[in-house]
Amino acid sequence: MALPPQLEQDLGLLRDRDYKVEAFRNPPTGNIIYLVFTDYPLPKGWNKPTTKLLLITDISYPNSKIEMFWVDEDLRLADGRIPQAGGTFETYINQTWHRFSWHVQKWNPAVDNVISYLGTVDARLGQLH
Repeated sequence: MALPPQLEQDLGLLRDRDYKVEAFRNPPTGNIIYLVFTDYPLPKGWNKPTTKLLLITDISYPNSKIEMFWVDEDLRLADGRIPQAGGTFETYINQTWHRFSWHVQKWNPAVDNVISYLGTVDARLGQLH
């Protein structure tokens, strides 16, 4: 189950920053790569302090843009509402996830990667609507 070398390097940097992240291909010979973060920190305003976070990329990483992200299916705003662009539930890797349809407009593989995409995730999770 080889991962793209740039992804291995980026995941190493994230682990050095204390992120708990696993990456795997499913099936092992497939093109899709799942990145699962456990205990991903959430800003105040959510119904819990952390979530699992799923990102999906493929073997051409970082040339392929990361699109959307997924969190625990029970994640809600603190008042119980489902956030904007977050009302879809999908199943990946034997788990139901709450999808955020949130897209970056530009992706430059020379500078963008999973680390920069987490900035997009954090920006969206910081918008409490």
